[in-house]
Amino acid sequence: MSSLRWKNFLPPALYYAAILSVSALPSKRIQEVNSFFPLPNDKVMHLAVYTGFGFVLAGLPYPSAAIGMAGSALGALDEQSQRLSPGRDVSVRDWMADVLGISLGILLRRRRR
Repeated sequence: MSSLRWKNFLPPALYYAAILSVSALPSKRIQEVNSFFPLPNDKVMHLAVYTGFGFVLAGLPYPSAAIGMAGSALGALDEQSQRLSPGRDVSVRDWMADVLGISLGILLRRRRR
């Protein structure tokens, strides 16, 4: 395993910060964006965003299972943080789409090696 530096964690940290910043938006703001620029289905968005996150996480030199568990936990944390945003709700189905996306991202990244 190669030596890890803080720079290795920067892309996943920035990606996750972007996820959390969008998750913190109240539902009213998301509806405004949707009226201007139609967004895809909620589950499709979760799948796409977390596929990218899984792909970025899979660049770290850890076993795929560890990365999957960490990504799944971060997806659950993201879902729970939405309780703090007005009009947003926590959904197990959204989290399942996150987990599926993380798995797909890891598979895509690790398959290339």
